[in-house]
Amino acid sequence: MKNIHIFGKSVIWECIKCQKRTFIHRWSKFIRWQELVAEEVEEKKVENSIKNYIKLAGGAYISPERVEDALPRKQPEDVPNDIEFNTFYTQLRYVDHSLDNLRRFKRYQHFQHLQYDQRFIPERLLFLGPDLAAAHFLVHRGAAVKFVGDNIWIKKDDKGNYALPGQKIPGLYIEAIDASDTELMFEGLENLANLSHLRLLRLAGCCYADDWMMSRIGALFSESLEMLDLSDCNRITTKGLAGLRTLKKLRYLRLEGMDHIKDIAKAALLLEESIPNLRVFGVNYENAMQSLQREMKLLANERVVTDAKGNAYVEDDDGRLFYVAGRVNERPAVTDDDKPLMTSTIRRELPEMEIAEFERLDELSGGKLRHLLVGSPSGYSWTQEVETILSFEEKWKKKYGIPVDQKLLPKSKRTLQLEDSVKLTNNSLSDKQEEYILIEDKVMKEKVSV
Repeated sequence: MKNIHIFGKSVIWECIKCQKRTFIHRWSKFIRWQELVAEEVEEKKVENSIKNYIKLAGGAYISPERVEDALPRKQPEDVPNDIEFNTFYTQLRYVDHSLDNLRRFKRYQHFQHLQYDQRFIPERLLFLGPDLAAAHFLVHRGAAVKFVGDNIWIKKDDKGNYALPGQKIPGLYIEAIDASDTELMFEGLENLANLSHLRLLRLAGCCYADDWMMSRIGALFSESLEMLDLSDCNRITTKGLAGLRTLKKLRYLRLEGMDHIKDIAKAALLLEESIPNLRVFGVNYENAMQSLQREMKLLANERVVTDAKGNAYVEDDDGRLFYVAGRVNERPAVTDDDKPLMTSTIRRELPEMEIAEFERLDELSGGKLRHLLVGSPSGYSWTQEVETILSFEEKWKKKYGIPVDQKLLPKSKRTLQLEDSVKLTNNSLSDKQEEYILIEDKVMKEKVSV
């Protein structure tokens, strides 16, 4: 029984070691204890075969150079394929060691660190109070604060030092916060609760300000906030701006550098309508009106069809549909540094239509029609990066003698092709007009003769 107990302990220890067994190119594997027992029995059989391969007097033995030589062999036709060899490649995982992936990994690691660093600490609130605790939290992370009745903005100096009290002071309230160009995120807003005297909040250029933060700001400062600056916050959409409707005392809202967001002007007008005396600055209403007119012209085109969800598609001569407008997320998901020049080698289906008509629809859609022939909607911007990809691919295909379709030419060469096609179209129209005039004259002469 003692031997069995020791044997069971060794099996359990082997099980624990196998669970920790990892390899960078293989996923971790769970091994049952019954399999370990069978492996141990098999190892003992192999050990006995090696000892009995060449046995000498006195118990000595000579082991073979290869273990396979000591094992019983089957006929070649009876040897099955090794299952582990056939399925080993399915356990492999691709590890990307490129600079882009390392940069992405570091950025995500930094994001996780920020989430932990900006967590809510109850002890800080207990010893300092809500306003002073929020001041320490913000100033330590690069922001500036101003208290009620004090005209001095408190922030860190060049050496990282700042002057803030280290204990609770009654009657000390935060009136304004300037957190522009900081890394304040949603988790950090828990440290700004109970700021009943806050009137100004500036988040211009905050790279982590998103729609979730807008809804949280609307809930925290609904009774006090009067001025809010969200300029150059590229992660905020119109859905997030709708969460600011609860700020009933808001008087000034700045949205500069956010004209690229879809329906930003419509969201600003809805906010001004729902919040009394609110003024929104930084929104280019003329640009929004022009984009609306382009969208209306696009939807009025005879080739454009819409579905029940409001998505618009261009139908080519073969009846195929190409997305040009709708509810697809049009915000880039990666930065410019992560965008490769050539996206993939997947065969692209080009719409069958005239080049002039293709260019007109592409212009009305804001470049989306050509963009979706090049890359995915979530990975690239609609204009500049697409032209970079097209110019690189045109040079690469020209080098290897691969023909390039006129619809996928770069802008510099596309204009020349477009001018030639327009000239040919005009010439064909003029020829048709002359032919129509000749036919009309012939008909008139026949009528006169009759």
